[in-house]
Amino acid sequence: MSGLVVALMCIVLSLTALAQAQLVKAVTVSVLKQAHQWRGKLGDDTVQMRIQPKVEDIDSVEGDYLVIGSSRNKGNKILLAGEVTGDVLSMEESEDGVDVSGQWDGKLEGRVLRGKWQSDDGKVVKDFVLEMVPVANTSANTAPTKSVKKTTDIK
Repeated sequence: MSGLVVALMCIVLSLTALAQAQLVKAVTVSVLKQAHQWRGKLGDDTVQMRIQPKVEDIDSVEGDYLVIGSSRNKGNKILLAGEVTGDVLSMEESEDGVDVSGQWDGKLEGRVLRGKWQSDDGKVVKDFVLEMVPVANTSANTAPTKSVKKTTDIK
């Protein structure tokens, strides 16, 4: 009898752990399906980023970012467009809204997005770590921004 109880307890614990893992995954995935602001490091630079799902495709994202305290792109926002697969985010950036200037590939770990950024020519690679930041006015996050053309349309 005690062997049966132990076996049942093991099954219950396994199912509980599986359910918790699925819940964490669902929460992680839903974070990338909503508009959020992020702040952190791209190499040694501090960046402020905004990412939101595209209206026409919930698995695609768009947004922009600024390099804080830098003259990169003359202080203008750098546009982003990409795809979300589970907790993995892949985005291209464009400084001029037409040509690709870099690639972001990262993975969401709770409220932290980390990965690698690479210049369009592949000569510069930097680590990035971005943390989701609270936004005082969430309605400001839902305003559409100028979109970067789809990956296949960017020259």
